[in-house]
Amino acid sequence: MILDEVIVGRDVTSLLKCYMDETPIVLSCHQQPTVDLKFENQVTIEQLQTKSHSEAWSMLKFLCGMRGLIVNPHDLEYVRIEGDTLKSKGVSVQFKKCHIFPDSVIKTDLKQSAILNQNLYRIVDFMRLKFCDASNLDPIFPKGSFISRIESTGKKEMYAVSYLTKEQLTNFDYSDTMVRFITQKLLVDREGVHRPLIHKGGHVRRIPKLEVTDRVVVPMEETVYSSTKKIKFYDRKKRINIIKTYSRNHPSIEG
Repeated sequence: MILDEVIVGRDVTSLLKCYMDETPIVLSCHQQPTVDLKFENQVTIEQLQTKSHSEAWSMLKFLCGMRGLIVNPHDLEYVRIEGDTLKSKGVSVQFKKCHIFPDSVIKTDLKQSAILNQNLYRIVDFMRLKFCDASNLDPIFPKGSFISRIESTGKKEMYAVSYLTKEQLTNFDYSDTMVRFITQKLLVDREGVHRPLIHKGGHVRRIPKLEVTDRVVVPMEETVYSSTKKIKFYDRKKRINIIKTYSRNHPSIEG
């Protein structure tokens, strides 16, 4: 396949660039981002208004797919970029310009300028609430805890986000059990959590009880490459600028 320009990436900003520029994308992973990732401001994509990366990603993937802009239908174990050629299993692209977004599966002969967030992981603990209702719970930002944020996604579903090192991942003090204990304690007197009476006509209310349903561990390490005339690497600043620029200049995307 010969293309003037091609995008390589997996995150919402790579799909946003694909959608707005109508540039084909090699989508290295077809799994949407975790629910905790959010935009600073609400974005509007077609009829969707959201702050959620996962919701925006799913809509953008659908729209780009409908336009025939997604090169590969399945996840890729690796993407190798050398000179003006991109290769993977079942994929071969010769390009004039390539736009690379961070992804651990990308291997390239570009010069490395930095490696960020080494030995750091983003942890998302998904929990289910028994007996009580957290529909109206505002996000919680615990003080003096390794947990960064706790948020509900419905009546019974919620998650907690933390950032841990590899050593902390194997330490019980940072386990999903400790996350559950800390979260339960915070929910007891929290506004936005409805605690029904144990007995009708009584005065004692149920104590929030949680069970952990899943723990997702996402490596945060990011290799930063130096751009060339043919290949442009999108670091964090460039990715943020994509959102800001399109929010400002395009009526279909409002930030």
